[in-house]
Amino acid sequence: MLCLARRAPLLRTAAPRPPTHARSYAIPGRTHAKSTSASAHLGIAAPHSHSFTRPMLATWAACCILFGASLGAIGTAKGWIRLGAAPQRIALAAAEADSDGDDEARALKLEEAATAALLETSAARECLASPDEWKRVPYFWPPVKRGAKAPFVPGAMLGPGGLRVEPVAFMHRDRKRFVVVAHTGERLCGHPGIVHGGVQATLFDEITARPAFRNLPRNIALTASLKINYRQPVPAGTPLVFRTELTAMDGRKATVVARLEDDRGTLLSDAEALYVSPKSDGILPDRSAMVAQFESTYPGNF
Repeated sequence: MLCLARRAPLLRTAAPRPPTHARSYAIPGRTHAKSTSASAHLGIAAPHSHSFTRPMLATWAACCILFGASLGAIGTAKGWIRLGAAPQRIALAAAEADSDGDDEARALKLEEAATAALLETSAARECLASPDEWKRVPYFWPPVKRGAKAPFVPGAMLGPGGLRVEPVAFMHRDRKRFVVVAHTGERLCGHPGIVHGGVQATLFDEITARPAFRNLPRNIALTASLKINYRQPVPAGTPLVFRTELTAMDGRKATVVARLEDDRGTLLSDAEALYVSPKSDGILPDRSAMVAQFESTYPGNF
């Protein structure tokens, strides 16, 4: 009896087992109500904490995923994000491997391979598939002869590392629209792998002149102004597609716009140029005869 009497108080004063609560994740900041009450009863300052349950965390994660997906969709639509394969690069390794013989034969083999690659781009195939609307024309005129003294663009930019081969050009039957497909190498880069902005300006000046020359008096003109908007970095070593169109004529003045795209149609930069035809032959001679030869170089339906 004595033993039982002594054990009884111990049994009566045993602390009750705390109730089981849902699992929560606390971070410093606020005090949970029950812990505050217990700490106050014991005279201990309670730590501050926020309390998050699993359902709250799951909701937060779902909102983050939804926000990311929405941002990605908007970025793709606006062109900030580009999905799909990388732009097509012109591969010449096979042609280099097959080009036996002297340097002249090897160079011709590589030029043929590069030109064939440009003609396989979607922009060139679209023009070739519509012979009643589009006709191939030379890019350089007069034709550039190997080893001969050449003007600035073919002389300074044409060749390995630069314009790999003469660009492929097409003229619409209205003589107001042209499509040019070019390939630029690493020698024409500013930042590594990115075509220099000045090179883009030179090509825009060259290409927008074509519809101006074809429609202005005496088929000759001088650049009065050229405005360029650089939209995205232009990758080197890939086909570059220029689309240009004459939009306005006012006497001896012609306004021409142009777009630079990759082969998938993504806008990389655009330009607007104003051309003026000189009043007399004292500045530049009449080029009408040259334009007629230019158009007859390749066969076509017009």
